[in-house]
Amino acid sequence: MPEIPIYLIVVPVLTITVSLISTVRFEKYFFGPVFLFVVLNFPTIAMPMMNRTGWESIFGWAVFYTFISFVISYTVWKVRKIRASIGGNEWP
Repeated sequence: MPEIPIYLIVVPVLTITVSLISTVRFEKYFFGPVFLFVVLNFPTIAMPMMNRTGWESIFGWAVFYTFISFVISYTVWKVRKIRASIGGNEWP
């Protein structure tokens, strides 16, 4: 299972980074989750061809981290909306 260290160490950092950069910096709220879903599903296709692993677990990880990215994007969007409604300054 060579994908386990990658999905436990690298992908959480990638998820947080892509989600925050796409929402805070570029204000593209759905770009982060869609991008992560597409990128994380490349191993879903490639790993079963190289190893004798199933695709279900890898796809499960991709869906899980896509959901986490969606939650981060939604939270940032909601905070910005609340701050704008009370007259607070926008984030830089």
